[in-house]
Amino acid sequence: NGYNGWICSREQIKIEEKSKIFAPANMRAAQDVDGYAKLIDYWMGNRYTLRYSGGLVPDVCQQFTKRMGVFANPTSASSPAKIRLAFEAAPFGYLVEKAGGLTSDGVTGGSVLDVEITGIDQRTALCLGSADEVKRFNSMVLGKQ
Repeated sequence: NGYNGWICSREQIKIEEKSKIFAPANMRAAQDVDGYAKLIDYWMGNRYTLRYSGGLVPDVCQQFTKRMGVFANPTSASSPAKIRLAFEAAPFGYLVEKAGGLTSDGVTGGSVLDVEITGIDQRTALCLGSADEVKRFNSMVLGKQ
């Protein structure tokens, strides 16, 4: 089109606190983590819309497009973390939090941005997106209030 540069398609992107869209990653963990299985059942039972693509990038992009959603990727002994902290969890966590969403490190329930990076290939559990759903993840999966 002959245009060289960025085109701003939206002035400000804000992720709403409430959501009816969910993206459950690492479904194998639901076999080991009873709270995760119950959380998935909650989302399904309450007729949330499933929008899982199999990847963090398109699922977070969906949150920005729809202005809501939650991506949950807990871990278990038999389903270890795959998301890299320095290159995936922290950068996307930063964007989501700046847009009004929340993140969880999937262990303490704190922000993924507070996790110290100790290695270039460090992996982490992760939940990010609409605040109410991240809080629900922390409550049901981690037992945190």
